[in-house]
Amino acid sequence: MIKLPTTAQMHEMDRVAIQEYGVPGIVLMENAALRVVDVVVERYSPLQGKRVTVVCGKGNNGGDGLAVARHLATRFGANVTVLLASDPAEYSGDAALSYAMAQSFGLSLLSSDGPMTGGWGELIVDALLGTGIKGAVTGPYAEMIEAMNRSGVPILSVDVPSGLNSDTGLAEGACIRASMTVTLALPKFGLVVYPGAELAGEVLVADIGMPRPLIAPDEIRVGVTESSDVSRWLPARVNGRDSNKGQFGHVTVFAGSAGFAGAPVLTAEAAARTGAGLVTLVIPEGIQNAVMARVSPVVMTRGLPQTSGGTFAWRSVEAALIVAGQGTAAALGPGLGGTNDEETRAFVREFVACCSVPLVIDADALNCLALEPDRGVSILRERSVATVLTPHPGEMGRLLGMDTKAVQADRRGAVEWAAKEYGCVVLLKGARTLIADAAGRLAVNTTSNPGMATGGAGDALTGIITALMAGRLGPWESAAAGAYLHGLAGDLAAADQGVYAGLIATDIIHGIAYAIAHCHFENSDL
Repeated sequence: MIKLPTTAQMHEMDRVAIQEYGVPGIVLMENAALRVVDVVVERYSPLQGKRVTVVCGKGNNGGDGLAVARHLATRFGANVTVLLASDPAEYSGDAALSYAMAQSFGLSLLSSDGPMTGGWGELIVDALLGTGIKGAVTGPYAEMIEAMNRSGVPILSVDVPSGLNSDTGLAEGACIRASMTVTLALPKFGLVVYPGAELAGEVLVADIGMPRPLIAPDEIRVGVTESSDVSRWLPARVNGRDSNKGQFGHVTVFAGSAGFAGAPVLTAEAAARTGAGLVTLVIPEGIQNAVMARVSPVVMTRGLPQTSGGTFAWRSVEAALIVAGQGTAAALGPGLGGTNDEETRAFVREFVACCSVPLVIDADALNCLALEPDRGVSILRERSVATVLTPHPGEMGRLLGMDTKAVQADRRGAVEWAAKEYGCVVLLKGARTLIADAAGRLAVNTTSNPGMATGGAGDALTGIITALMAGRLGPWESAAAGAYLHGLAGDLAAADQGVYAGLIATDIIHGIAYAIAHCHFENSDL
């Protein structure tokens, strides 16, 4: 996984590199500047005579910017103007050294209080504020940020866009809208989740010479899932080995209700496409014929007694638990309905409490649990086998007793809280899906596209995760790999049809096997 350190962890890395490894801070600053300059040269050459404005704050981020300006001007002949947002007397440490060098090299150093003549040039380098900001950016700095955004000139941000909280991805006040961000040493969480991912533009990671043991310490438990992770977690099926369907798990799906025959079909077929050896789809008996007419013949079906409203009846729970126990993982919830039916809520309550195999809980099963006096916390915490919850923001809000807007305002906080509260793995759907466990691990998924905002896509994700768990992959790995494969299948489908609009859930399901193959091929030795 690509590690995503917090601001505090990055500051500690800097401290250890300087104090314990003996790497001078000014060397790290110069390395950072050189990597930014490399990107500018690659993307904006020729630089001779090109007008570049570098906006510098008073901290080390400003020191990086001063070093960038010096290299662009003296090595590549760019016409560089440095706009100082603070009194030079406020510079200290390495930033003060960088300012002194900029002076001695004869750079044009202007105060932001003075007149800005001749416009912003052809490129702005944003080195105004780094990762250390707290709260909203207001006042003169906000005015400067807004002026840069209005300029229409491409903006390259150093480390993070000024005004962005690198730990949350939120901008409480003014924030740069960068064309590109060159982030230092490691990417930051706020650059890979929205709205930070959009504000940062294209993100490039710059190697600034940090000692290798500092780059991926075990203490950093947050990261971006990569195809190499998925390939490692899902061993390829190799010709010549003795294999049978029993080795690859038996998924049981408990889903559907009157009028909702599509969701269970999508979940079951996604599980089959992910490689489950067997898939059994259990539905209320009133929709069994409709489901059998739609579902792939590789999926076995079974109807159970239903309520007058067409949802699972309480009297079906014993049979449901027997069927679940015959498999290796179960899914509960897609198209389930019954949130207004006490009998179905009782079915969900008993099934979740007594199901003896790893369980993925989605959709209306989550909504039923959320109606419990403690929102289902005690039921889930008492389970002795693995559990994965897969809420969208609205369902997450119901589980945590808050509104959807509050969940979206702090997605990381919500998913981490839910994982600890419920004592299980929680996957929060949305752009840049987040996966957390109770031990503090957090994965960010960066596959997927806007075309996947379509009915049934979440049902397919449930099937994928359940199949991975049925194959005896751990719950956190199953959720992280499932989100990656789900998004990649959608990306491959969108690339194949050439447009996001019109993508449907069955396109995603058809792409699952190709997504798995893609992960293995990318990480093969061929």
